[in-house]
Amino acid sequence: MRASAAVPWLFVLPLLAVIGVFVVLPLLSTLRLSIFTESIFTGVESFVGPGNYVGVFGSDAFWPTLATTAIWTAGSLAGQLGLGLAAALVINRGTRLVKGLRSLLVLPYIVPAIALALIWRWMLDSDFGVVTHVLNALGLVPDGQTPLGEPSSAMVSVIIANVWHGFPFAMLIYWAALQTIDSSQYEAARVDGANALQQFRFVTLPGLRNATIALLVLRGIWTLTYFDLIYLITGGGPAGATTTWPIWIYHEAIGRSRFGFASAIAIVLAFAMFALVLWYVRRMRTPER
Repeated sequence: MRASAAVPWLFVLPLLAVIGVFVVLPLLSTLRLSIFTESIFTGVESFVGPGNYVGVFGSDAFWPTLATTAIWTAGSLAGQLGLGLAAALVINRGTRLVKGLRSLLVLPYIVPAIALALIWRWMLDSDFGVVTHVLNALGLVPDGQTPLGEPSSAMVSVIIANVWHGFPFAMLIYWAALQTIDSSQYEAARVDGANALQQFRFVTLPGLRNATIALLVLRGIWTLTYFDLIYLITGGGPAGATTTWPIWIYHEAIGRSRFGFASAIAIVLAFAMFALVLWYVRRMRTPER
């Protein structure tokens, strides 16, 4: 009996080893580093306890970075879920044209972030950018300038790039959820005299509630920790207008060599994501779920 009880653990052991090496150990190392300061010249560590955390919340960059991260995350989530839902409703139709469109709509998600960033930087270039030229012609951006040079338009630009890159994921999740909605509900709604808009509001949206909650958590965590795209396009500029939480960590660790302070920032972000996951788990444990 004891031997048979140990068999399941033999299958789980490789996964536990991977989690331990790539998740638990780095987390413990970051926790330890967050209560120390280290000199890059001598390599000597000094224990500061919660000093780094106090410095994070008292930093002049805390509130601006928090606001920028909130705008970046909220804008990206709204765009990705909204566009993803619209695309899912389109591909849910079984026409021949739509079947070919499904593969096309997934393409943005598989484009590497570095390639996507280079494309957007080219399109928004002040000299030969296609998008910049159109915006200059419309008078929305002064001649010789790029949207990436203004704080407000730079944030809008990176959000649009992130929405275009991430909406196929939401589209696939919503499309799968649409398949689970019983068609008899739509038939009953039509019998009751509901038009297309009312069917969408009272049948489709309630049927997509769990998918929406899952997307908010999954894409929320991904967007909160997303570094590649926004850094490759703007580097956190101009004047810190697109400096999100991960970019702040990068600047403190690599730019200023404040590894303990950067570790404290990362731990604060980790607790925020843990709270988001905890909310999701408690939400999905309710009886109606």
